[in-house]
Amino acid sequence: MKMRMSLTCGAVVALLCLTATAGFATNVLTNPGFETGDLTGWQVFGLGANSSVTVVADNGPSQGGTHCVYMDNHAEALGLTMKQTTAPGTGAPGLVYWSFDLKAGPAAVGGVFFVQVFAEQTSGGIVATSGLLGNYATAGWNNYSGSFMAPATTGFMTIQFMCNTGAATGSISKMYVDNVAVSQQPIVPDEPTSWGAVKGLFR
Repeated sequence: MKMRMSLTCGAVVALLCLTATAGFATNVLTNPGFETGDLTGWQVFGLGANSSVTVVADNGPSQGGTHCVYMDNHAEALGLTMKQTTAPGTGAPGLVYWSFDLKAGPAAVGGVFFVQVFAEQTSGGIVATSGLLGNYATAGWNNYSGSFMAPATTGFMTIQFMCNTGAATGSISKMYVDNVAVSQQPIVPDEPTSWGAVKGLFR
């Protein structure tokens, strides 16, 4: 009897672990590590004679690979932006997890680097956000991550990287970006939330 009870408790614990992790979705972004060698899946705004976004040979610390993006902005008063918006239906109510690797290039005279993640509704319009993340300026590769709650009307996600310069002469902002991830743990209703509730399933 004791052995049977131990096995039952062990099975319940394993079930709880599986339930706790089963809701985590995979990364919903296309080409998150730029391993295609190009910008497939991404949009870029603000390109010009003094601003560029290119895939180069380097790699951030959170995933394996050989490529990353280099955002180079040395135009005055320019917002150089790289973004990706996921397909409708890739978002849902629940926690939105974001993560990315950054390595700062030179920034000077008002140059800054910010990131934003949005939950958007299918009909259009932002319904939740990570807030404005940054200014990021730490030298060397670093991983950054966090989360926010998306409401019931969420239909898809957007993440954008903003490499912006000031209006003064000589303003520059440069950044390496890699291993970008946006994923979710959807809300699962009517699940047992305590040990007592789980035990009640066996009565």
